[in-house]
Amino acid sequence: MKINIKAIATIVAVFILGLAGMFAYYSFQGKYTFESEPQLQQADTWLTKTQSYDRQPLQTQPLRDCLETQAQVDAYDTVAQYTFNADISRFQLYSIDNDDLQIAVSAFRGDHPEVFWLDAQSCYKYHYDGTDITVELSFTETGDDLETDRQALQNAVQEAVAAAPENADDYDIELFLNDWLCQRCTYNNESSERHTALGALVLGEAVCDGYARAFQLLCRQFGIECLPVEGTSDFAGDGEGGHMWNVVQLGDNWYHVDVTWNDAPEATCDVERYFYLNLTTDQIRQDHVISGSFSEDGAFFNIYVPVCSDDALNYMQRTFVTVKDPEEDRPMVAALLNMARRQDSFCAFLIDESADFAALTQAITETYAAEWVRGANRFLNGNHTISSSGRVVTYENKRVLAIIPEYT
Repeated sequence: MKINIKAIATIVAVFILGLAGMFAYYSFQGKYTFESEPQLQQADTWLTKTQSYDRQPLQTQPLRDCLETQAQVDAYDTVAQYTFNADISRFQLYSIDNDDLQIAVSAFRGDHPEVFWLDAQSCYKYHYDGTDITVELSFTETGDDLETDRQALQNAVQEAVAAAPENADDYDIELFLNDWLCQRCTYNNESSERHTALGALVLGEAVCDGYARAFQLLCRQFGIECLPVEGTSDFAGDGEGGHMWNVVQLGDNWYHVDVTWNDAPEATCDVERYFYLNLTTDQIRQDHVISGSFSEDGAFFNIYVPVCSDDALNYMQRTFVTVKDPEEDRPMVAALLNMARRQDSFCAFLIDESADFAALTQAITETYAAEWVRGANRFLNGNHTISSSGRVVTYENKRVLAIIPEYT
């Protein structure tokens, strides 16, 4: 499910900095006569950096490993056999009921995001005689058309591999893939392949499960374990909008990632691309509902969802400078310097949990943002300095303030 970013993250205010006037007002000299240039502290991920040519695609089937009965495993394997063959779609399963078959098919689809030709809306038809099931899989493509699209999907994946950073750790690759997918795909509920990785990566149009399957496929191509999560988006408070996102394993820890919500079509600022990158279970539950197992929820259900309790690789917490006292501004000036030298489109700050969000962001907007910018410009020596026509945007529910610059 896709929702307007203004619903995801409440934008409290958008202000014109009016830096020209404030520059005149704060024209006194001396505040930023630092003994040395302030430096931005870069956090270490502690993850091992790996050359791209040393990365191998994962061949694991983690959801198959979670199946509880031999009948479910046998059904999974039979569905896999006929799906990858894609010539014969009709077969029989013995000593199994439809509940086990549904669980097996869900596990198979969750392990294989590359399978786009098994119809997302009606995976199969079946006849149950009380003991055995006759199954007919629903394929959207077969033959030469299928092989053409399978090759197109593989080519798209290889484009990502070719563009990925060299000598990168798993966090670097994950960040790259989040950006790459957001740039390549547009949310479109009318696309014929909207529920598949083919739609997201080849046609460039998908909905939430298409984004999630594409992200999973890309992560696994780089050797990073990634699983889909079934659930609902609970922004409206009713929890009725079906939704899919991912959990990704970085080191020993798992994190929630929602690339669909990161790809906001009406984003005020590029900072919104990272609001749902590496969240804990508690954080994702603020506006998502994670479905239970099949026995708990027959509409949307999960075979396995790991507990995500670590926040060390949460993008915002590790990347944005936290502001508690705006007078202690060396870290903020260093962040703006880094932004200007990289020609980034924003510089974001987290507002400390102990601070009054409205009061502090108002003070930053009206006074401190201009001071921080002037401090940064002192060290830029006229090269790509930050102009007086920037903006400040605040997101109260994320406790984020972002400066959107213009450069001279």
